[in-house]
Amino acid sequence: MDGKINKSETCYTCSVCGDEATCYKLYGAEAVCHSCRIFFRRIVTAKKTLTCIMPEPDKCSFDKFTRNKCRSCRYSKCLVVGMNPYLVGSCKQVKQISGSEASSPSSQMSTPDSVQEKFTGNCLVSECTKEILVLKYEEVSDNIILHPQGLYMKKLFRVDQSFYEQARVNKRIIEFPSDYEDTLKILLDSIALSFLTHFLPEFSADSLQRIAESSSLTLLGIYPGLESCFVHESILDQFKHSYLASPAFLDFWRKSFPGIENLKAVPIEAYETFKSPWAPNIEHEEFVEDNFDILVDLVSGDVEVAKLLNLLALFSPVRISLSKEEIFCLKQFQSKISIMIYNHLLNKEVFDNVAALESVSKLAKVVENMNRCGQIFQEGIIHHQEGDVLEDIEKMDIGALDVNF
Repeated sequence: MDGKINKSETCYTCSVCGDEATCYKLYGAEAVCHSCRIFFRRIVTAKKTLTCIMPEPDKCSFDKFTRNKCRSCRYSKCLVVGMNPYLVGSCKQVKQISGSEASSPSSQMSTPDSVQEKFTGNCLVSECTKEILVLKYEEVSDNIILHPQGLYMKKLFRVDQSFYEQARVNKRIIEFPSDYEDTLKILLDSIALSFLTHFLPEFSADSLQRIAESSSLTLLGIYPGLESCFVHESILDQFKHSYLASPAFLDFWRKSFPGIENLKAVPIEAYETFKSPWAPNIEHEEFVEDNFDILVDLVSGDVEVAKLLNLLALFSPVRISLSKEEIFCLKQFQSKISIMIYNHLLNKEVFDNVAALESVSKLAKVVENMNRCGQIFQEGIIHHQEGDVLEDIEKMDIGALDVNF
């Protein structure tokens, strides 16, 4: 008994208004008073647009006595101290779930503090900052991609060489080998597995493998969609903004492909891979096209959103079975990356609270749909032979067809 601290009886200072707080952790913040807790929950659920009562560029200052004067500045302070709108409604106490009732990644999961601390010990959530995540991904990808005997150097580099030569001569249709998607998927599996192993050190090897395979499938779908977001850039910038490419890899590309920073980006419509009919059925083509359009609209040329979306995809496996503890850990990363996107959007003049929340929600849905796009790509793309002419059916001379009925 001696020396132990009872959190329920410990007083803290509210990180929002400075009032006395007895809540150790709430909605992602370390200490929040009851009043600010209720305020934050009401604002998020009401989805109202807030405006500061002070004229620009002044901002309100407030404490526990004046906290009710300006809701806009109070809400902004809630976000600054780490309160996450996506955790509202997920902090109820729940009973322990038996192994036969394991939750799916999409289900809500809430736990008491003692259980939460045990779960978060299974993953390095404390390292979930944009800088650390990006640096680790670049380190892992460089070790795998730039390895002299690795898959990229031995096989995929030749594909990039061919792509560069075709783009340099402004070839109308850019061709890729028929096994390109499968080979790229293997490479992405390796990078995702190594990356996730660092941040999820206590996950089982089987779980890490399945998470990596699902996440890399999502990336396989996201990459061409993001390329469409930066089609007005150079090829180098298009690649840089669409992928989490490291400075070392970009320098390697500059040295290997002279003048690539001056070549105009290639729209995916110019890829032989996406020359219809490229999928076994038209529904698959329409699904990919519709979701790419949604992605282009949501990203809207924002490099930061594209980068964070890649990171979110890595921690967002789709339709795989995991333990309750593993699901909880993944949700911690998903939550932190989602709030990074939310805060970034909220700092833009064109976004208010409601618009930022809606955009993050749509991006989360897009991640799930990109997994399906990646699956469509992996299941089989129809590669047309060089010289194939695909005529528009509306322009075909039906009478000239040799058809036997």
